[in-house]
Formats: sequence, C-alpha cells, structure tokens
Amino acid sequence: MIKNEYIDISVPTSPGTTVFPGDPAPEFSWPGWSHEKGNPANVGFYKGGLHYGTHVDAPWHFIPGGRRLEEMPLEHWVGECQVLDLTAEKRCVTAEALEKAGVRPNARRLLFKTRNSATDYWHEPWNPNFIFIHKSAAAWCTARRMLVVGLDYLTIDSPEEPTFPSHLELLRHETLIIENLNLRHVPPALYELLAAPVKLEGVDGGWCRALLRTKR
Repeated sequence: MIKNEYIDISVPTSPGTTVFPGDPAPEFSWPGWSHEKGNPANVGFYKGGLHYGTHVDAPWHFIPGGRRLEEMPLEHWVGECQVLDLTAEKRCVTAEALEKAGVRPNARRLLFKTRNSATDYWHEPWNPNFIFIHKSAAAWCTARRMLVVGLDYLTIDSPEEPTFPSHLELLRHETLIIENLNLRHVPPALYELLAAPVKLEGVDGGWCRALLRTKR
C-alpha cells in the first residue's frame, strides 16, 4: 500500500518572526469579539504585509504591467518539484552550481536547500550574508522555463544588488518565487509541491502553507 507523507516546509509565523529590513512587524489582535470579553467566539484581526513568513511573489511584484497573484495558474504552485542540495555553496547559488546539482531534464519546479536552513533564521536578526540566488542562476532557470523557484531565506537577491536582478529575471519570465522556506530536514529528492497561496485579488504576492508530499 502506498502511503502519502507530508513535510511542512513553511516557517512558523508570529509577530516575532524576522521580517525583511524596513518592513513593519505584523500584528495579531482581537479588538472585537473575544472569550475574555464574554463573547461566544474569538475573532482575530491581522495587520501586516503580504511578503511575510512563507509567501509567494507574482510577476507584478517587480514587473510593471505583470500578472497579479490571482492571474497565475494553480499549476505553478502544485505539482512535481525537485529539492536540490546546495548546502556546499558558500556565498550564493550560481548557474555553475545548478549545472552540477543533478537537475532532472524535465524539472519545472526547483527548491534550493542551502546552509540558510541550518539555523532558525526566521527567529534571528537579519543576516546580510545569507546564501542568495545569483542572477546567473535565475537566467539558468528561465532558460529552462521553470514554473517556480524557492529559497530558504527572506529574499532571493543579494543585499548588495539594489536593482534586484534575480527577482527581475525570474518574474519577467513568469518563473514565480517562493521565499522563507524551511528545508532543513528535507532530503534532496523529487516531491509533489503543494504551495498555492491564499486567493487574494489585485496583489503582488501572498502567504502560503507550503507542503511537500512524498510516497513510500
């Protein structure tokens, strides 16, 4: 009998979770109904950004006139993906590293497991020395028409690149991005990715609960 097993690759999200420099921390509140006030239910409110915790980037995030979140087909977020072991990379993920990583010829979704996942980075101060995706790796992915690329940090571009070249390269080709993944305990292999974002309209990105499904 084949048994499906699920691996949660989302980071835990709370008001204390690390955010991109300059972004406000989110707020959870119960200004209306709550048990403490004698109401029959708790009704919570959220105030914060769309690029917080494990989330996806749609083309409009960086591309003027690009498609917005709800305009992207679900097939980008759901389907076979390959997790690559790139933990040996000391500075960034390059095209050369991808050439050596054993990417399957028919791969359309790639998740990059780097040394970022070795720590609980989502609870630690912003680290400007995180492993990022070099623009050469982004171009390598778009040349192969990838649907999705994911990384285990808050952003994919180096803080030394103020023009966000990897975001621009990927999103202008509608290779979508998942950020803030936790791949620490995920062996490199093929999985089914389940990372559909919340169905928000007219926005540039949104939160998701990213899962991998494997069969044993």
